[in-house]
Amino acid sequence: MLPNQILNRIIGLQEDERREYYRHFNMERRIMREDSDPFTLSNSLFKDLFRLNKEMRTIGQSWNLSLSQQSVSRCIKEVSTLIVNHLAPDWILFPNTPNEINKVKAQFMRKTRFPGVLGAIDCTHISIIAPVVEEHNYLNRKGYHSKNVQIICDADLLILNINSRYPGAVHDSFIWRNSVIHEELRHRYNAGDTNSWLLGDSGYPQQPWLMTPIVNAAPGTPEFIYTERHVLSRNVIERLNGVFKGRFRCISQERKLRYDPVTVGKIVTSCAVLHNLCIKGGLQMDINIPAELPEHVEVQHMDDFNNGFDARRQLIAKYFA
Repeated sequence: MLPNQILNRIIGLQEDERREYYRHFNMERRIMREDSDPFTLSNSLFKDLFRLNKEMRTIGQSWNLSLSQQSVSRCIKEVSTLIVNHLAPDWILFPNTPNEINKVKAQFMRKTRFPGVLGAIDCTHISIIAPVVEEHNYLNRKGYHSKNVQIICDADLLILNINSRYPGAVHDSFIWRNSVIHEELRHRYNAGDTNSWLLGDSGYPQQPWLMTPIVNAAPGTPEFIYTERHVLSRNVIERLNGVFKGRFRCISQERKLRYDPVTVGKIVTSCAVLHNLCIKGGLQMDINIPAELPEHVEVQHMDDFNNGFDARRQLIAKYFA
């Protein structure tokens, strides 16, 4: 815990800095005023210690705070752990009950006319310094070190699930096949739910619970109409990644997190929690990213191959023919 004189100095920041504060940090003070806050720190102190959208190496010098970089890093690690352990289970929730499932499906149906959608899925790379251990596993195909983070969101850009465990060299489809949500949706399908799925790009395997686009579908065909609607619906995850990294600049491609991979994972998950707080609080930060038709991506499809294509054919015949 920081000394009382330091804490009091932080708490005493003048209110006339509020506009400048919001301009830099893209968050309003009211968003953090929740009864579920598990921390003993005041709301203003919590946010002053956890400013993740500026380059972290300069936080200790910002706003006249006499904190060393080491102290700031320690605070970030501690607060990130608290957020992951105490807030994430309540603020990052995959639809589970019938009401939650139907609500998410209705969002997509209303906005994009694509039925049965539980969310859009994609992975995004978070740049990090070269780790000391297993450095080669973090060197991604674009030539820089990263963590490959899987995110699922709804039509309102709310993050429903985030998996920040894997290094940058791991393929998106591997992360998906080894995820909790993959097993959950497989279980639901085997239990009789054959009308629910995520939307993924062509780098993912076509499965009964994961719909992918049809590359090079002939214009005017049901397959083409399906793919156009699919691309439009899945575009929400592209927008989410743009908003997410725009809101928290430390995870943008221009930045590089200078922490060990485990801490980076906690920071990213903490950012996801704070993002959902912003969405629930009505603080929008929309970024328009045009939808693009898919390119062919070679990926090894194993089990569920035939069942997945059968499910997609049935979906197209029922809704897009």
